[in-house]
Amino acid sequence: MPASDAPNPDSERDPPPEDGGESDRPRVALTRTDERVLAYLDDAGSDYPAFVASNTGLYVDHVESRLDALDAAGLVERVTDEEVFRITDAGRDALRDDCAAWSD
Repeated sequence: MPASDAPNPDSERDPPPEDGGESDRPRVALTRTDERVLAYLDDAGSDYPAFVASNTGLYVDHVESRLDALDAAGLVERVTDEEVFRITDAGRDALRDDCAAWSD
């Protein structure tokens, strides 16, 4: 993974509240690729990994691996049995929270 795409240790999120707060999933520090993929899916609705890669200027293999990681984190989901993905509400929240952190 390129150094510019590695998660910033300073961008780690606080763990969810212990009183059973918002979600069972830990918050994820998004990479730049994650931000691009989530932002694209937020605009496009849903798409195949190859089209996500083509429309974001990223390599297909890298997009596929990040989509798998984002899917495991609950930030995107498969729409069909095929490899079509869409962003989830948790993905929109993570994108909004992450963008707010660097848009000061």
